[in-house]
Amino acid sequence: MRKVRALLLLVVLLLIMPILTVSSQPTPGGSFESAGEVHLDVGKTVLFNSTLSQLEDHYYKLSGVGAGYELVLNITMHSKEGGMTMVSLFTEKKAKVFDDKFVLRSGELRTISLRWLTEKGGDFYLKISAVGGIYEYNVSATLLDRRDAGKKEAGSSIEEATYVGLASYGAELSFPGYLAQSGAGDDFVDFYVFDTMLRNMEAVRINVLPSADMSLEASLHLPDGFTVARNSSTSPGKGFTLTLKGDIAGNKSFYLKVSNFDGHGGGGRYSININVFNLTTTTEEPKVPINLVDRELARQLIIISVGVIAGMTVVALVLRRRTTSAEGWYGEYGY
Repeated sequence: MRKVRALLLLVVLLLIMPILTVSSQPTPGGSFESAGEVHLDVGKTVLFNSTLSQLEDHYYKLSGVGAGYELVLNITMHSKEGGMTMVSLFTEKKAKVFDDKFVLRSGELRTISLRWLTEKGGDFYLKISAVGGIYEYNVSATLLDRRDAGKKEAGSSIEEATYVGLASYGAELSFPGYLAQSGAGDDFVDFYVFDTMLRNMEAVRINVLPSADMSLEASLHLPDGFTVARNSSTSPGKGFTLTLKGDIAGNKSFYLKVSNFDGHGGGGRYSININVFNLTTTTEEPKVPINLVDRELARQLIIISVGVIAGMTVVALVLRRRTTSAEGWYGEYGY
């Protein structure tokens, strides 16, 4: 009897699952105010679809996008009847950040992919429009966690800097960060603040390492914003160092600014390492090994040089003696 009930329950679940799937589909609205809501969770992909007819607009409200999260959308359009379509993405304040217009022939299929890394977070609006034709579309929406040090989104100013800890001799600070590429977000600057416990003749060194296709600029600031050090990548993927030397003994706070030139330096992950070192510690210069062949060549060159110099000396003495003899011979005849 229990097996029969379990079997009946399984059949019922199989029958109602399509209904649940359909009911979970958001209903597109015709404006921002009536947009169908799609709630997103980090690391999970939401799928939804609909049919779009001529002169029709479909609006969706994408909620759950926090600061430092990257929104990834893939929209596949299949044209039943050809015409022009448009795909647009808007911020919570109705500012358009993405817009793509294209013409599809009957039976043609196209996929539009877009990414947006938000610095502040908030809701987004997806708009899919048809100027002409009839279409079926499928949307895949995913949220990725791109937050910075300590799973916090670093702010874009000193006032919004993320605290990363205390740097002292023998205690390093290491953490990752992430910035958006131009046209793929608005997160182009990260600020961090750290404290130091320094003694005389100690200094701070900051190593910045961008991802392979990324160029960065970094600067170190006092709490009042004064810049005390600055450096940047010499080429994409090239790391660099900021060093703060001098008499900075005591407890001080410093602000580190990392930027990718308003997104034009490329986007992606980078890493930061902060350490304190002693200025009195010296390191030996690396000894360049000399090849035995090079040594033999150098010895031969020296011998040849000595021989050449000796020969030139002998020739000079002979010429001088001949000159003296000639002068004496001509002198006897009154020349």
